[in-house]
Amino acid sequence: TRRRQAPVRPRSRRRMQRHKALFARDAAGVEHGARDRLDEPLWPSGPNARKLAELCVLTTLACERASRAQARGEDAAARREGDASSSTSPFDGAPGAALLEKVRRLSGVGIRNRAPTSSSSSRDDADAADPVAALRELGLLALFPHMDGLERAGTKHQQHRARKSPGWDYFEHVAKMQQLVAVADGLKARARHPANAKYAAHQIALLYQCVNAVRGELKPFKATIEARFESVKQETETRPRLSEASAAWTERVAGDVAAAARAFPPQATEKLRACVVAAGGG
Repeated sequence: TRRRQAPVRPRSRRRMQRHKALFARDAAGVEHGARDRLDEPLWPSGPNARKLAELCVLTTLACERASRAQARGEDAAARREGDASSSTSPFDGAPGAALLEKVRRLSGVGIRNRAPTSSSSSRDDADAADPVAALRELGLLALFPHMDGLERAGTKHQQHRARKSPGWDYFEHVAKMQQLVAVADGLKARARHPANAKYAAHQIALLYQCVNAVRGELKPFKATIEARFESVKQETETRPRLSEASAAWTERVAGDVAAAARAFPPQATEKLRACVVAAGGG
């Protein structure tokens, strides 16, 4: 038996499409077309901003933890017991030296991407080797000022003080707003559920605390909650479920609070602005 051969498809008679030349000269003799990249490096050598920002967040967290532990007097006690992990600065000793080297590596080279002149080459070279200068140029030092501890990296028993950190304020305030929205959404969804009635007063009190933490344009909700809290609390102690009026009020207040937070009003989100502006490039 002979094997059947697949039919041969006829060649297409369509002509190959001609594309516009990559380079062409206009009437003025100027070349246009694809920009060549012959002078650019094959592998990028600039700073890894994403990794540096992540490292700044983790280092700031360690600095804040050490600052609070030192303020409580846990520093000396922990050293006597041989365990100073919570109160030890992330810039201390060998771990601090390793952190410095990691920041230097992630900062890369050629951050300024300009050819040095004879008068500025030494200064530029020094800045390129300085990780603190690299963080300052990227705008990360302004957001995470704790990172200036890199200048003392490797020394022992560094002390930390409480200080303003726009980057830390961002994460702390985002957490407060997230808790506010989660509590408000949960309270609204369960306001009419019989099994939730005995917990309603506690949840409304928690919502009040969250509003007080965020403040700004949400501050007027404090008076709204105060005006009805005691009557709702009495209902939870004497009735198996909230009355229709109290349930409707709870749903309305919780919904209004969540909507106001999701609108990102300017005063309530003031502590987010520095990081948002930095991430947007201006």
